[in-house]
Amino acid sequence: MSIRILKASFFLLLLMLFVRPEVADGEERFYYSIHFASFKQLENANRQVNALKEKGKMVFWRKADVPGKGQYYRVYLGRYYNRDEAVAFWNKLNDIGAVGYFGIHRFTETVEPEKIKDLAKISVSEEPDAGRAVQTPPAKDRFVDNQDGTITDTKTNLMWIQNGWRLDFFAAETWTDAKKKCENFKLGGYSDWRLPTVEEWRSLIDPDRRNPAMIEPNPFENIIAHMPYWTHSEFTYSRDRTCIKQRPLETFTVLLYSGSVNHQKKTDRAFILPVRSLN
Repeated sequence: MSIRILKASFFLLLLMLFVRPEVADGEERFYYSIHFASFKQLENANRQVNALKEKGKMVFWRKADVPGKGQYYRVYLGRYYNRDEAVAFWNKLNDIGAVGYFGIHRFTETVEPEKIKDLAKISVSEEPDAGRAVQTPPAKDRFVDNQDGTITDTKTNLMWIQNGWRLDFFAAETWTDAKKKCENFKLGGYSDWRLPTVEEWRSLIDPDRRNPAMIEPNPFENIIAHMPYWTHSEFTYSRDRTCIKQRPLETFTVLLYSGSVNHQKKTDRAFILPVRSLN
């Protein structure tokens, strides 16, 4: 056998091993998706999924057992057949503060004949109920749903926006920009919206709950639990330890996964849930 024939045979063997043909009907292929959020309760995962779908996003959830923590429902955003494309979109989300950590997971799908020509429109679901809205009982007694996107708290005489992730406040903002957005916000015929104080936030928190750590019945929708929300309350260590005495550099924030109150620089980013006083 000549050297030329041996080289040709070796080249064909390499092709067979490493060059994969086009995906055929019924075959499996990989895709990548961004791990956007995790929820302990299925209803909260469904709310997040439905909110993103309303914005035209490819989104789904999958159940996962997290060692030492139990069962969670993970919400995934996007479907990319190239990992670099998934990373590029994650970078965009990270720039606006919509993701808190780097999480891109790989999944396997079976390509069915009727779907092979239009893969971009396929919607993924782990279980029959994935992405389906779960009806929750209306909040009673303390909270009044005003049917205009606002909630009235009869205990504190405060009015909150009901949706914790409205399109108006889709991205995390710096504290200064968050204040401006509240000042320019109009809903329910009112224009006196503002950031809530630490004490106003604490009136909604139940430290015995998780994800979100909010009192029940919880009248809010699409609450973001894995990223902080701004308060209006500024933070100072003391008069002597503030770099700019007349203007503190940090502000209190609330993390609704655990209900903890923290503080961070005003130039950092957090989400927004406006409130207004009824008095």
